[in-house]
Amino acid sequence: MQDATSQAGLEAIHATTPEALVEHRLSVIGLMQAHDGTAALLRSSRGQIARVKAGDTAFGAQIVAISDAQIVLTDRWGRTQSLALLDS
Repeated sequence: MQDATSQAGLEAIHATTPEALVEHRLSVIGLMQAHDGTAALLRSSRGQIARVKAGDTAFGAQIVAISDAQIVLTDRWGRTQSLALLDS
């Protein structure tokens, strides 16, 4: 596992790399430790950004869990899926 500083640096590089994120799809931009637990930054298919934690709803999905490498969510149709961070 990488330390938070090097991981943040890699995420910043990916965030500014053309075509690093798949457009028209929900993506995880980053994960962070916050005073209220682990949070994630999500980017919607329309380019909107949301900070979420487990139990939140964003972009039509319920956030079920957040780990150190991915988030698990349930979409509006009841399908569960996981979204991983970009390869680093």
